[in-house]
Amino acid sequence: MKTQRQLIAAAALATTLVLAGCSTSPTASPGPAQAAPAASTPVPAMTGTADAMAGMIHIESGHVRDAAPVAAGSMVTVMNMDTAAHTLASDDGHSFNFTVAPGTTATFKAPGEPGSYPFHSDGTAGTHGVLTVR
Repeated sequence: MKTQRQLIAAAALATTLVLAGCSTSPTASPGPAQAAPAASTPVPAMTGTADAMAGMIHIESGHVRDAAPVAAGSMVTVMNMDTAAHTLASDDGHSFNFTVAPGTTATFKAPGEPGSYPFHSDGTAGTHGVLTVR
């Protein structure tokens, strides 16, 4: 079961990267209080490797598995395996705030300054995580 989830996550990341590379429309700059996701795609069938999950925030059963540290300003992928949408917001109230639909992935731009960015979800009480930016 764990291997299946890892393969699904890797496929989701690969799909997101391919779709992001195919985009020709300009990206609107996010406001200070909310960053819009760059992409949202359904979670695809199994393919890929477990390494792809390391750079992904993974939500399942109301729990968050934090991504490996990411580069400042890089794109971060969030995979929501729950049946409910989750809105992830930085605890500081302005670094990021976006919603990922159930069964999809979404990407957002990491803050431009290195540091630890605690976040929470309004979808499930107790859903917390930390995005580490280097």
